[in-house]
Amino acid sequence: MYNRKDFENLPVFISSMSRWDGQISSASLALAKVLSRTNRVFYIDYPYSWADIWRERNLSTVKRRMPALLYRKNFLVPVKGQLPNLQGATPAPVIPNYSLSSGFLYDLTARFNNNRMAGMIKEVLKRQKIDDYIFVNSFNPSYLGKIEQYLRPALSIYHSRDAIEEVYNNGLNKENECIRNYDLSMATSRQLCRNISARNKRPVSYFPNGGDITLFKTALTIDLPKPPELQAITTPIIGYTGAICQRIDYELLAKIAAHHKDKTLVMVGPRQDKSFSSLNLDAIPNIVFTGAKTIEELPAYLRYFDCTIIPFLKNNLTAGIYPLKINEYLGAGKSVVTTSFSEDIKGFSHKVRIANNHDEFIGIIDSAILDNSLETKQSRMNEASKNSWEQRVHLFWDLAWSAYQDKLVKI
Repeated sequence: MYNRKDFENLPVFISSMSRWDGQISSASLALAKVLSRTNRVFYIDYPYSWADIWRERNLSTVKRRMPALLYRKNFLVPVKGQLPNLQGATPAPVIPNYSLSSGFLYDLTARFNNNRMAGMIKEVLKRQKIDDYIFVNSFNPSYLGKIEQYLRPALSIYHSRDAIEEVYNNGLNKENECIRNYDLSMATSRQLCRNISARNKRPVSYFPNGGDITLFKTALTIDLPKPPELQAITTPIIGYTGAICQRIDYELLAKIAAHHKDKTLVMVGPRQDKSFSSLNLDAIPNIVFTGAKTIEELPAYLRYFDCTIIPFLKNNLTAGIYPLKINEYLGAGKSVVTTSFSEDIKGFSHKVRIANNHDEFIGIIDSAILDNSLETKQSRMNEASKNSWEQRVHLFWDLAWSAYQDKLVKI
C-alpha cells in the first residue's frame, strides 16, 4: 500500500501500437516523455512479427533492433534525444495473427505472443531491480488483455484511442477484454468513453490527447529555416500534418486543390492514400507530399503554412477521435479549418473554423489565411497550453491515484 507521493514515483511501463522511432506523432510516446521527467519509464515497442522483420529488414528501424530481435541483446536502450529515465524496450518476435478470425488458432498464438511480451517485462523488472510498477496499455489490446494472468502491477491502465472495431479484425473483443480486466479504463474522446462504457457496463474516464506546446510554439517564436520541399513554393500554403490514411476525405482534398488553384496544398506525413482512395492525387499539380517527418521537424513546416486543415471524413471511426494535431496546430499559432467529425473537435469551435460540408470547408479557407494577426496567433497558443501534455500528466495521476484507492478497497 502506497501513499500518493510514493505511488507517483513508481516506474511506468507503457505498451503501445507505436514505436519510439515511428513515422508520425505518437500520443503514447508524448505522454512517456513527460512522465520520464519524474519517473523511470519503459516504452515497449509494438512487437515485430517474423513477417514484419523480413518485410522491413532493410529499414534502419529494423536494422538497429536486429541484435534484440535475433539474439535478445540490447533489447533495452535509451530513447534517442530524451532523458535517461526514458528507455525503449524491444520484445522478442511474435507470431503474426492479426488476420486470423477468433477461435482456437487465434487464442493459441495470442497466448504465445502474450508470454513473449510479459517475459520481456519480467526480464526488465529483474535487471532493473524493480519490485512494483504501473502498467499502461496504450491502445494495444492484442497484448495482455487478461493482465493478471501474466503480470501483477500495482495498477493496470487501459487507454483507448480509436473506435477499434473499425480498424482491427479482433479489436472489439480484445478491447472489451482489457476493459474487464484492467484497474482503470480511459479513452481519448467523449464518444469513445460513452460507447466503451455502455458495452461493458463499466466506467471509462476521459483522458484526451495533449500537445507538446514547448516544441510547437517554436513555429511562432523562432525563425526556423524553410524545409527543402517548401522552398520553391511561392503561393500561400494550406497545410496538413499526420498520417494520410483511412481518416482522410480524399474527395474533399481534390476539391480544395481544384478550387484554390492559386494556393498549394502540402501534406506532411506517411502516405497510405492509395490503399483508401482511387483518386490519383499525384496528378494534381498543386498538391505536394513530403513524406513522413519526425515530430521535431514539424514546427519548421508549420511555420510556413498560411493555414492548417483537418480534412477528416465523418464516420464511426472519426467520431471517436480527439486529434493529436489540433493542439499542435494551435500551439504553433496556426489558423485551423476542419470538418465537424467529432464532438471533441467541436469543443474547439471558439478557436477554429468548423465546416459541415465540402462547400463550407472550401469557402472558409481564404478567411482562415487572412486571420493571422500576432494577437490571434498568441491566443491560439494560449488555448493549446491548456491542453499541454504537462496538464495531461496531472490528470493522469489524479485518475491513477483514484483507481489505486478503489483497488485497495476491493482487495
